[in-house]
Amino acid sequence: MKEIIPGINQLPIPIPHNPLGYTNIYLVQGDGKYLLIDAGVNTEEALESLQKQLAEIGIDLKNISQIIVTHAHHDHYGLAGRLRQLSGAKIALHYIEKDLLTSRYTNMDETMRQSEQWLHSNGMPSNGQSPYRTAFTGRQRFAEPTLPDITLRGGETISNGTFNLQVLWTPGHSPGHICLYEPDKKILFSGDHVLPVITPNISLQSQSDDNPLGTFLNSLNMVKQLEVSLVLPAHEHPFTDLPKRVDEILQHHEKRNSEILEAIKTEPRTAYQISGEITWMPELGGVRFQNLALWDQRAAVSETLAHLEAMRINGRLKKIQQNSLIYYQPA
Repeated sequence: MKEIIPGINQLPIPIPHNPLGYTNIYLVQGDGKYLLIDAGVNTEEALESLQKQLAEIGIDLKNISQIIVTHAHHDHYGLAGRLRQLSGAKIALHYIEKDLLTSRYTNMDETMRQSEQWLHSNGMPSNGQSPYRTAFTGRQRFAEPTLPDITLRGGETISNGTFNLQVLWTPGHSPGHICLYEPDKKILFSGDHVLPVITPNISLQSQSDDNPLGTFLNSLNMVKQLEVSLVLPAHEHPFTDLPKRVDEILQHHEKRNSEILEAIKTEPRTAYQISGEITWMPELGGVRFQNLALWDQRAAVSETLAHLEAMRINGRLKKIQQNSLIYYQPA
């Protein structure tokens, strides 16, 4: 538990088997009641950590009246259902994230079947019971598919008598990701949209015609225009210079585009082949694709596809199909 400013406390909630270590959730004090921004992962360790940190300042779960979730990934949304049962708090989530809950946490078999078929068409080897299925379904236990009480669209202001939080729709990392902006205090709760060290994963998903990287870059430029003195992210640590960090992330993605173009300079290649030529986790010194964990390899191919499709939409690349595989080459 760390007090950021009077009325806002940061609570790091542990994430099992994840190099990030923690999800930062935020307790925001109002007139007699509190709200939480994000909920953490659905484990006993996470729940105990949350209750212990609240007890340090004399707060019980029943003092929480609302849980605003930035997006429906398991380390942000997972514990929300149990917290609602224990506290009576109402859950608020963007409507697009609500619509994704069924495919992410309920209809897992069909989601994985489509995903594996799609990844295979983009060059990823298929070996019967895919190790990526094991990595993916292992996360199901972290999230209880609880529907929200309140659906958001962006543009709302959530006031608790002390803070006025403007809901900003910031798609990219997830289609219905939101940030929360307090204009009087000049504070941005950034979720996973802007992090101080690592860049959030921006992935293309199976059966999607979206351009997640394009929408992410637009969302980044939108928040860059805000008057912000302090950014409170969902991972790592608070930071201050939002425009500088946005520029660093934009440069990161342009450098990745350059790596991709170099990889296909002489011949068409699949997304899986291209992923093997990219430097992953450059902020942490760089990791080769072959040395990534299974889940991270899957995420890396999906992120490569987000770049490939963004450049195809912009006219820089084209894709061709040969023998049931999809290849990319310069336009």
